[in-house]
Amino acid sequence: MRSLWFLPLTLLLLPFISSCISDEDFPTPAGASFRLSVDTIDCDTVLSHTASATRTFTLYNDKSDGLSITNVTIEGDGAAQFLANIDGTAISPGESGSMVNGLDCRGKDSLIAFVQFNAKTTNQDEAELSEARLVFTLANGVRQSVLLRGYSQDAVILPSDIINTDTTLAATRPYVIRDSLVVKAGATITLSAGTTLLFYPHAGLRIEGTLKALGTLEQPITFRGHRFDDMFKDQPYDRIDNQWQGITFTSTSYDNHLDYCDIHSGNWGIRCDSSDVSRLKLTIENSVIHNVKQDALTLVSTQAFIGNTQISNSEGKCVDISGGDQQFIHCTIASFSPFSATRGPALVFGNMIGDQPCALQRLDIINSIVTGYATDEIYGSRATDETIPFNYTFHNSLLCTPEITDEDSDGSVINNIWEDPKDTLARQANFVPFDTKKLIYTFQLAPTSKARGLADPSITQLYYPLDRLGRKREPESDAGCYQSVVTEEP
Repeated sequence: MRSLWFLPLTLLLLPFISSCISDEDFPTPAGASFRLSVDTIDCDTVLSHTASATRTFTLYNDKSDGLSITNVTIEGDGAAQFLANIDGTAISPGESGSMVNGLDCRGKDSLIAFVQFNAKTTNQDEAELSEARLVFTLANGVRQSVLLRGYSQDAVILPSDIINTDTTLAATRPYVIRDSLVVKAGATITLSAGTTLLFYPHAGLRIEGTLKALGTLEQPITFRGHRFDDMFKDQPYDRIDNQWQGITFTSTSYDNHLDYCDIHSGNWGIRCDSSDVSRLKLTIENSVIHNVKQDALTLVSTQAFIGNTQISNSEGKCVDISGGDQQFIHCTIASFSPFSATRGPALVFGNMIGDQPCALQRLDIINSIVTGYATDEIYGSRATDETIPFNYTFHNSLLCTPEITDEDSDGSVINNIWEDPKDTLARQANFVPFDTKKLIYTFQLAPTSKARGLADPSITQLYYPLDRLGRKREPESDAGCYQSVVTEEP
């Protein structure tokens, strides 16, 4: 019975309740203002004709009295590129910019502002900055504003997903690849120094022919996802793995060369399908393969040379080798992915593919670092048929695995340092501390790293007298791709 009389009573009271709300006072005392949660909204770089992720900020009324906003405008040369919504009220175009009238905020309450940046066509190679101000005018005459910033970047949408003839991509504007790019057998794609390839989530690069990606220290070549915005504060999508697919070299692909390349945040890094081991398939120098969902570098019955290169932070294996002929000289192979507690080892090698033999003709790990969070980061697997070649070498390297002696090994093990899991200076302590909150990993050597001075200087001088960043490897050469920086005491 209560429900029968409650509804009519509520209906009778509605006009009274409504009048109380509408009569609320917003006196906006002289000099009163909002406390703004930010002074600048930075929408980062956005590709032309696309919109940024929505940014938000808060206007806090810390006073007991209500505040009334009489006008909101977006002012400045870049005003046309920005959209705003204040506590659910969209700002509509007005004669002097975009504006809305009559926003009120009760005492001890707040308003939420939403901002989006729409990138324009710039008709130039470099990103163009647009700036405007979101201006709030209060009933007491006080004006408050937040600076709005965003960069518009023109890009080249590749006209075809299949390349059949020799092609060179100039480093003028970024290239956007929405579907996988395939380079057919017999064709060579050349990427000029400074080229950037931006891949959509389901896109990757498939090389059936040849890839020449020869960057420089000053102008590296970048392979990455297409998003420039943040997943949340201080966490760009670009530092999250699985933003695009990866690079695959098929069985018909040979003579590929990558120098000063940055390959990061994909589903995988590089995969090499089985091929003729007597032919060089892949050379990687002075490069980075970092932060991938699966394996960072997979080499199946492949001849490859990897030098002065960082291979790091895969949820799978950093390096996975099945047979073939490989050399790793002055490399840092580091398994510290923050995204999975079940991450794979830093290095796995063997002479089988499933139940099929695959001769490991050579695996050289020289002047390198192989480490990670686990107590053992190196796994070798030999076929029961001992006639199948299983040849490996570890020289002058820092290795996170139980010590192997020449008597225990099937290869050559000389002058290595074996990390003790109980050693407080082992594993991640080898490096300048990681910023795990912002997902920044440099893999620069810490002053106490045991990799310092470990490298064979004759190998250093023969191959890489300079580290990946162009620093001289002196007075003593360090293992890995980075030379430690010696600071003189005052």
